[in-house]
Amino acid sequence: MKTGIEVATRRAGLKATFARRIQLSLLVAPWIFGIASADSPNIPDAVHWSASVKSAAAITRGGTATLDLSGEVQKGWHVYALEQHPGGPTPLRVTLDASNIVTAAGPSSGTAAEKVQDTHFGFETQLYTHPFIVHLPVRVGRELAAGKQLIPVSVRFQACSDRECLLPRTVHLSVPFDLTAE
Repeated sequence: MKTGIEVATRRAGLKATFARRIQLSLLVAPWIFGIASADSPNIPDAVHWSASVKSAAAITRGGTATLDLSGEVQKGWHVYALEQHPGGPTPLRVTLDASNIVTAAGPSSGTAAEKVQDTHFGFETQLYTHPFIVHLPVRVGRELAAGKQLIPVSVRFQACSDRECLLPRTVHLSVPFDLTAE
């Protein structure tokens, strides 16, 4: 039979464990249930995104163009670049969302990333601390009507400061361009 002290000690331990689980649940619940978003007032806006479509000539059905994605990194923050070591930060990913508007026509290129010894991960990472551009060559669909088109693009990234790393986020952009009749 347990003494009153043993029972009280066990109850105190269970209460502390339960309290830690509740605290952890409250901390991660907004992310799990999608309540927190990039627009939440408590989450820093570490990078501003914009995109455009560039072409040397008029953009026509079956033609090629370049999608330029620009990231403006806010002071005190950095965004991890396209190439990273396994087990490191979430690399920058630019993805064309499923549509018949455009398909990728080659690998991405763009502003050279800085290589730094990262204290958060303990090895060299590639990152951007200043404005940068990622170029993605695209081929325009052949079955589109002439006129304004929108390319759906997703950008997945992770940003950190010297004090904190934000959870990886995905932003969705719609990039307009004019399709010229042939």
